[in-house]
Amino acid sequence: MIPDRVRSLDTFFRPRSVAVVGSLAEPDRWWLRAYFIDPLEKLGYKGRIYGVNPKGGQIPGIPVYSSLREIPGPVDHVVCCVSAGRTPELIAECRELGVKSVQVFTAGFAETGEIEGIEIQRRMVEAAGKDGPRIIGPNCMGPYCPETGISFCTNFPPEPGTIGLLCQSGGNTTYIVRAAAERGLRFSKAVSYGNACDVNESDLIEYLTADPATRVIAAYIEGTRDGRRLHQVLSRAAEAKPVVIFKGGYTEGGRRAAISHTGSMAGSEAVWDGLLKQAGAIRVYNVEEMVDMLVALLHMKPPAGPNVCVAGNGGGASVLATDECEQAGLKMVPMPQNTRNKLLEFIPMAGSMLRNPIDTNGLNAIAVRDQVMGEGAESSLDGIRWDSLVGPGDRGWGDLIGALNNWNGLDLLLCHYSIDVNPLDINEAVITLAAGPMIAAAAKSRLPAAIVLHVIAQEGSLRSSLKAQRICIDAGIPLFL
Repeated sequence: MIPDRVRSLDTFFRPRSVAVVGSLAEPDRWWLRAYFIDPLEKLGYKGRIYGVNPKGGQIPGIPVYSSLREIPGPVDHVVCCVSAGRTPELIAECRELGVKSVQVFTAGFAETGEIEGIEIQRRMVEAAGKDGPRIIGPNCMGPYCPETGISFCTNFPPEPGTIGLLCQSGGNTTYIVRAAAERGLRFSKAVSYGNACDVNESDLIEYLTADPATRVIAAYIEGTRDGRRLHQVLSRAAEAKPVVIFKGGYTEGGRRAAISHTGSMAGSEAVWDGLLKQAGAIRVYNVEEMVDMLVALLHMKPPAGPNVCVAGNGGGASVLATDECEQAGLKMVPMPQNTRNKLLEFIPMAGSMLRNPIDTNGLNAIAVRDQVMGEGAESSLDGIRWDSLVGPGDRGWGDLIGALNNWNGLDLLLCHYSIDVNPLDINEAVITLAAGPMIAAAAKSRLPAAIVLHVIAQEGSLRSSLKAQRICIDAGIPLFL
């Protein structure tokens, strides 16, 4: 059972009505509509949307009132965009009118380190009281819930998913959601919570632990005011579902930056490392690593053990991949002779490595020659589907994956394509027709398999790799860059 004050967070994600309070109609405040009204309309929010501007004004399609009291109906959620000094008065009004939740976008509070800002934040919390609205912020972007159309970015995915994200930084919330979306990941809920004057990281973790729509919890945390409670809720959360934590401000300079960003007490790196390990959380150190971990948790079949085989193009790239695997604790086990004999039936010995790792330059060269450079070959990818790139009789990646699937004692396949080691001019057709059969075969593998697209040096190569990335997402196979 979760406490009522944690259960009350549901109103941030499921409000029946939203009022945005600030100078919405003034020309130099266009971004207030762009942040807090346009995203609701774009993502299909079904509740009522109101504007509140003390000076009045007009917003096309949105009624604007001079105060919350004038709104002719109940308001569940308020977005506060007034100056810091006026915030306690607005919170008191919200409490009087029965508003359930307030997101304080406004900055200028405890994160400044100034006595005045700290005192205003204290008075704001005092104005809410124990029976008033829950407050997210101040100094935050607020909630995102695609199921209900709640958002603060117009280009966030409208489709719901299974990741619950809490993020102390508004900018990092935007970055994580967008980066994850490009890898085919979707969110049940996400929230930028800023200074955490009321709703804090422990409340949100506890809420997401009980949320049936959330399968994985991800968090960017700069600091906490109650380490004991955080340890307790993290431990319970990690028993129920995977929890991935990116602790911001783990260096001395980073700790100073965290204090000035959200007023957080970042704490000792050793203490944080011990807390996360004891709680059973998975620690990452940057946004890219967080997204990679989420891809692995949601799209990767768990391997039975650490024994891995690496197969892909480029001898040097295969050596680099081997080093990465072994450094991560995986084991590059020697290939059995019977498996090697099977590979020799269809992979040319010259230019290949047929042990572990496997250099598949021979297979990739045949694919490009036959489908791109041969007489009458297709020069574009129009109409080509990933599942048509490997047929039942192909002497190529389908046979390679089949042979590796019969390798007793192997637990995991890592199939990679190193884009800029290819001496050909790189274009979308070359990348996809060389990497496409690999992706299609890996998607049908009995063993857990992952795809890595790497060694990207040129702008054109990065742009051309996007088609192969979409193929991986459509195939439902984990992709790492």
